[in-house]
Amino acid sequence: MKLYNFLAKLVNSESYYKLIDSEINEIVKLIRAGYQPEYIKKLHKNNFNFLFEFAKSRIKIAGKFSLHDHLFMDYYSSMYSTPEIVGKYRAKKLAGNKIVDAGSGAGMQDIMFSGFSDVTGVEIDSNRYAMANLNKIPYISNVNFINSDIFSFNGDFSGSILFSDPLRPVNSSEKLFSQLVPDPVEIIHKKPELSGYAIDLPPHMEWDNIPLKGEKEYISIKGALNRLTLYSPSISEKISTAVILPENIIITGKPCGFKANIEYGKNTGQYIYVPDISITYARLLNMVVKPEWVPVYIDERRQIFSGNSYESAFPGKQYSVISYSDDMNIIPLLRNVDAGKVFFRFKMKPEETYLYKNSIEKELTGPKNVYIFRNNNRYIIAEEIN
Repeated sequence: MKLYNFLAKLVNSESYYKLIDSEINEIVKLIRAGYQPEYIKKLHKNNFNFLFEFAKSRIKIAGKFSLHDHLFMDYYSSMYSTPEIVGKYRAKKLAGNKIVDAGSGAGMQDIMFSGFSDVTGVEIDSNRYAMANLNKIPYISNVNFINSDIFSFNGDFSGSILFSDPLRPVNSSEKLFSQLVPDPVEIIHKKPELSGYAIDLPPHMEWDNIPLKGEKEYISIKGALNRLTLYSPSISEKISTAVILPENIIITGKPCGFKANIEYGKNTGQYIYVPDISITYARLLNMVVKPEWVPVYIDERRQIFSGNSYESAFPGKQYSVISYSDDMNIIPLLRNVDAGKVFFRFKMKPEETYLYKNSIEKELTGPKNVYIFRNNNRYIIAEEIN
């Protein structure tokens, strides 16, 4: 049986849907218990390849969706579907609009949109179209999914906002607009009746590679960069925004280049500050870094500063400095502060990180997590302030 026919049968039969939904969750339990696919297949022979992939995807998306144990996703969808927390945030931002989604995939962003807006999801892949129709069931969503190519879809686009989270090459070193499928620029050109756009882009895409104007919104989840969304000027007059979830901290302003000269050997303060990654990518560091702070360490991933004041509302992580060392022979010092685990917060080769971390931790027995920063050859030992 082809995958689409299998999924269509689930869409059209509530009893069969409930049966297969339960069977997938039984396979999830077996996978988590450590059973191998060969053994699981003996218990679930019918449509095993389909069920096993859906079960693996449910495990993968467990932290992304509240109803993950009732969702149907292939591997790509499980990797790239918009997390529920982001989907709900954007649904509220675009609330009250008429939205057309070009390439709706497994449907999760549209399901979130549908709680606040009238949304139509257009998906060319028949398998993902069917998955989307299954995924709206547990969320009790009224979203309308269409199995069509966006360019041949004859729906009414007038006054609609185009949303698109286009497919993109997974391993491409340079992120280019021309690599997106479908091409948002082509859609906008061929559908002039659209009132605006909200387009998901690769978060690491260089600004010079973005040909459309609008607000660039960077979203992080628990300190990790997750989304870059471009909103047309008709939707937002803002220029650049950083959104920190789940805290729902929003910082917006005029982006500017941030230059900080590290003064090696200069005394650092009692606290270490690491701005959220969304602020760095939104080019809004100037809005959160105080002039009196000392730059400790800066590379392409981290911008670390130090100062003597505790900023309770700081949008990022803060650490309290415990001690200093002029070399990596810090085991006695770490024992004195009851350290048990160490985390390096400066650039190292992965294999070096593993060796250093394990060689140090095997000598420690304490309960504390300790973070190690570096300013040239001076090491700063600190605890995170929660």
